[in-house]
Amino acid sequence: MAAIKAATYTLDHGSARETKARQEIDALAILDRQVDQLVRLVDDLLEVSRIRTGKITLRLEPVDLEKVLRQAIETAQPELDRGRHTLKVDLPNDQIVLRGDLVRLIQVFANLLNNAAKYTDPNGKIELSAERFGREAIVTVRDNGIGIPSDMLPHIFDFFTQVDGGERREKGGLGIGLGLVRDLVKRHGGSVEAKSDGQGRGSTFTVRLPIFEDGPP
Repeated sequence: MAAIKAATYTLDHGSARETKARQEIDALAILDRQVDQLVRLVDDLLEVSRIRTGKITLRLEPVDLEKVLRQAIETAQPELDRGRHTLKVDLPNDQIVLRGDLVRLIQVFANLLNNAAKYTDPNGKIELSAERFGREAIVTVRDNGIGIPSDMLPHIFDFFTQVDGGERREKGGLGIGLGLVRDLVKRHGGSVEAKSDGQGRGSTFTVRLPIFEDGPP
């Protein structure tokens, strides 16, 4: 909110004409980013409320995992671009079909990619891979970012948990996204785990989901 207030002050109290024009462009860009951030935070809080009151309903149908992941990448692309990160994608040649809610599964993997992008220093490396193992699809998101302290790993998927409170607040996080990931994955009959060798050593998130055996959608 402080950033929005500062931007509106700039719009009202600009200096000379040319300088004012530049200030207005910068202020509008700040307003745009801050409004987007507030919308995301409100949406996340509404999701938490729906989960806690049992109001989330999944629309289950056969879905192509590659389609899910490609759309998740599109959703997370602005955050990836903002950090100037390199994203390496490794998907299997054979189709993997899940029985799930397309929108919610996209949300799961977009949240993981956004999380990796936010907590990796600029020009970082992020990897997204998928494979079939028996009757499970395994999707991994790996980064070379700030990592997770060992004492925080058991709590990383708890709502409102923050690895570094100051840094997360600075980046606009409330510690909600990973909690949503865990809940939605569980509702699909799957599991998610996080691994890290500690702060500054990057993180790896692995999602396991049951494969739909009745054929492609």
